[in-house]
Amino acid sequence: MRFWRRRKPLSRPLEGLVNFRDLGGLPADGGTVRPGVLFRSDSLAYATDADADRLVRDLGLSTVIDLRGEYEVSQLGRGPLARASVEYFPAPIADVSGAEDLVGHYVAMLTEKGPVLAGTVRLLSCAGTLPAVFHCEAGCDRTGVLAAVVLGLLGVPADVIAADYAATAAAMPTIHERVAVVVHRLGLPPRPVELPAWEPEAALMTKMLDVVGERWGDMEGWALSYGLTQDELAALRQNLIRSA
Repeated sequence: MRFWRRRKPLSRPLEGLVNFRDLGGLPADGGTVRPGVLFRSDSLAYATDADADRLVRDLGLSTVIDLRGEYEVSQLGRGPLARASVEYFPAPIADVSGAEDLVGHYVAMLTEKGPVLAGTVRLLSCAGTLPAVFHCEAGCDRTGVLAAVVLGLLGVPADVIAADYAATAAAMPTIHERVAVVVHRLGLPPRPVELPAWEPEAALMTKMLDVVGERWGDMEGWALSYGLTQDELAALRQNLIRSA
C-alpha cells in the first residue's frame, strides 16, 4: 500500500497558474488514473503565495518536478513553492538537437533526454513522492512529453493522451503574453511578427506517439530501453491507477 499526504480538491481556480490540471480520471489499463495525485502545470514561478498555500494545504503537494533548464530557473525563479516544505526535483529536458518540426523536437527529448525522463518515472514509482506536479514554462511541450510518457505507461489510450495535450490551447493566449514579457526580461530576440501564434493540436502528439510505436513498440518499450524495470513500472501503476 502506498501512502501520500491528506488532500482535498481545489474548490476554485488558482490565481497565477493558467495551465494547471489534474491528470486523474483518465481511462487507464485496469481502471482510471487516480485523481488528486499527479498534476501538470505551467511554470510554478507564476504561482501566487495563495496558490502555493492551497497546493500544499489542499492538495497535500509533496513533490515538484521542474523540466526547465538551469538558465530558466536562475533567471525566472521557482516562485513561492521554493519556500514550502516540498521536495524539488530538477529534470531539465529542453537542450536537445535541432529538429525540422515540433514532433521531431519531442522525439529528440525522448531519445536524448531519455535518462532524465526515465528518472522522473522512477521518482513517481517511489513511496512518498505523491502528490506531485511537473511543469516547464508554458506547461505544453516539455510537460506534454512527460505527460505522454507517464500516461502511456499507465495504458491511457493514445487519443486521450493527445486530447490532454491539446487541452493546453485554452491557456495559450495568456501564455503567449507571458512569453513576450519573459523574452523582453531576458533580452532575447522577439518572435518574428510574420510567424503565427502556435497552438497545441492533438495531431502533433498523435504523430509523436506514432514514432514511439515505430521505434520502441510502445511506451513501455521506450521505458525499458532507458533502464526502467518491470518492478518500477508495476509500482508506478500501483501508485497512479485506481482499479475499476
